Amino acid sequence: MQSKAVTICACTSRTFMDKKKVVSLAATLRNNGYQVNIKDDLCRLVADDPDQITKAKEGTIIACHTRVVNNHMNWLGITPGNIIEARKNSTEEILSEFGLEEDTSSQMTDDINKEIEALPLSKDQDAWYPVLDKSKCTECGKCHDFCLFGVYTVVNKQVKVTNPHNCKNNCPACARMCPSQAIIFPKYDKSPINGGTEIEEVFSEEVKAEMYQKRLQYRLQQNRNRFSMLKRDKS
Repeated sequence: MQSKAVTICACTSRTFMDKKKVVSLAATLRNNGYQVNIKDDLCRLVADDPDQITKAKEGTIIACHTRVVNNHMNWLGITPGNIIEARKNSTEEILSEFGLEEDTSSQMTDDINKEIEALPLSKDQDAWYPVLDKSKCTECGKCHDFCLFGVYTVVNKQVKVTNPHNCKNNCPACARMCPSQAIIFPKYDKSPINGGTEIEEVFSEEVKAEMYQKRLQYRLQQNRNRFSMLKRDKS
């Protein structure tokens, strides 16, 4: 029997999830007996409160791209239930997955609008961090070498995102440089970096190599500056 639990990501910090769509989906599903839980931002919860994601795994999750949710779950060691992609699918297409047509009432939509407005909202520093697609990752470690902020670590020759909050907001540079397109930034506006399947942004291998070398040179200069400062402090 299909679970009646549904989690919807409202992505309140960005505009990728249309508010009208969230309201319509939640109202229709609730009118048809589904227990709908609207979350402000699944990305934030994965980083800050993963227990809430664990509770959602048995039901249906409606969120941006399927690839994003799958790899969020993989990061947490969770096998997800049903995932419905909301960033490119219409309200009608999503509801058809439940065998439903749009069914709302003014009172229901008013209540859901108030529910969404009461959700946390963080625009200055929202949940911007990389998500690794391990089905594509070759463990080359270039992201670890490239990142200046200590977001990544390499443990037993495996790359991990261990300090997501260190990531610089709106910077997808490591994803652009990744040779296997294994790094996802769900908040980015273009695919495939945001986890989508369309190719909206392409960087040549030459450009990637140049970006990587420039960043390594910058890190080397940083290390030299630190060493010089240490020498001055000791003298």
